[in-house]
This record gives sequence, structure tokens and C-alpha cells, in this order.
Amino acid sequence: MKKIKHSKFKNTGFLFELLTRQITLEILNNSQEKAKKIVAEFFGNGTELSKELRLYKLLIDEKYNSENKAEKFIEAILDARTKLDEQKLIKEKYNLVKILKENFEIDTFLTSPVTNYRVLASIHKLFEAKKSDISDVKDLFDSKLTLVEHISTSAPTLKQKEDKLFEDYKKQEKDLRLLTYKILVETFNKKYSNLNDSQKNLLREYINNVTNTTKFGEYYSTQLKTIVTELHSIYKTMEDKVTKIKLRETINVLKTQKIGKKVTDEQVSSLMMAYELVKEIKNVKKRIS
Repeated sequence: MKKIKHSKFKNTGFLFELLTRQITLEILNNSQEKAKKIVAEFFGNGTELSKELRLYKLLIDEKYNSENKAEKFIEAILDARTKLDEQKLIKEKYNLVKILKENFEIDTFLTSPVTNYRVLASIHKLFEAKKSDISDVKDLFDSKLTLVEHISTSAPTLKQKEDKLFEDYKKQEKDLRLLTYKILVETFNKKYSNLNDSQKNLLREYINNVTNTTKFGEYYSTQLKTIVTELHSIYKTMEDKVTKIKLRETINVLKTQKIGKKVTDEQVSSLMMAYELVKEIKNVKKRIS
């Protein structure tokens, strides 16, 4: 029996996740919106890619309270997948990959971190298997089991709890940062539309070094010293008592930060707020002068 290999180039859900990440980077860099145009062209209403992406999203987002319901839901999605125009879908994927290679460094693009990679890979394998009668039974069973566990909200066994705790412990640092990145992607346009260069650079470094905590820690330490020095300078010349209190509190919070093996999300937020405070003070001075 032939084992189905996971192909990043053919995984619609995976490619869409990478494009979403790229859109965020383009916004931060104020660069040409290549990824946004690609998403609009290939995942717009009516394309087979958009139809397949919807099936991916259903398998990722939907939850059921029993494994039996989860299995039935998976089978329903697999049946729906057979109704897509396969030839049209193949052509659209080919053109999508071609465009990606023309616009991005493809090896770097494909190695970007994706939090739900294992689930996306399992979906892709099951979709591919549905088109072929020859496949490795064990491989398909493992892929389906991954999806059932992902979709089902039934109470896990003691063994499953222990395994999950161990896996969570091993991957905690990476996953927490990736989860924060995911939230950033989904809320970026609403929450971070008026960032200055310092704030954009902080977020850019945070995203680009999502798995390289050492490099980001070094960057954060340098920026922390810079902003504390700047706040001290502003504090010395500030006459407004309320603003001086706010400045002193901010400086104290930043100076007491201890950077361990990783920079915490709270520390990133503190630095972002310090940048925001400096920005507000400078804007007020401009209006007064």
C-alpha cells in the first residue's frame, strides 16, 4: 500500500495560513500588498480553492461533544470534498504556487511557522486518500485519529491527559508565542492601524523571530534600555504633574523587568505601551507649539 506524502504545495489550508501571515508582514513593512492581491484572486468567491478552504476551516473550527459525532462530521466533509471540480482545483493550485514562486522566496515562505500544521497535514492526507483506493491504512488511521481528537470535545482518558500535559510542557514556549502571533494576525487591522516605526519594528521582530527567542530577547533588551533613557529625558523636562506620575510609574515598571529565557507577552505589551506613551507626549507637544 502506498503511503500518502504530505505536500505543502498542495495543502490549501497551509498555503492560506502562510499568505495570511505574509499580509501582516506587508502591513508592518508598508510594502507592496502582494499577498493580499493573491488571496483576493485565488480565494475569492466561486474559486475551487475557496470551496476547499471552507472544508479545511470547517474541520479546524467545528467541535463536537463525542468522538462518534466527530467521525460522522469528518465523513460528511470528505464526501463534500469529492464533489469539487478536481481538474479545476488542480489548475488553480498550480497557478497559485506559480504566483507564490514569482513573488516570494519560496523556501523561506514555506518554512514559516504554522500552529495547526499537524491538523492541516492530516486533512490534506485524508482529502488525497479520498481520490485513491491505494493508500497506507495505518497512515490514514493516524490522520483520521488526529482529526477526531481535534474535533471531539469528549473527556480524554488519563493516558491522553498525561500525554497532552507532557506535549504542552515541551512546546509551551513556542506555542504561546505562535498563538499570540495568530491573534495578532486576526486583529491587526482593527487594533494596530496607527503604529509608529518603533512599535512596528517591535512587532516585526516578534513575528519574524517567533521561534528564535534568543535573538528576540537581545533585540528587546536593547530597545528596553533605549526607551527607558528616552522616558528619563522626557521626565526631567516635563512640567505637568499628572504626566510626570505616569512617566515615573512607566519607568519603574520597565526598570524592574527581568528577562529570562524568553520575553513574555506582558513584557512586549509593556514596551508597546511605553512607545505609545512617548508618542502621545510628542503629539501633545506638537499641538501646543
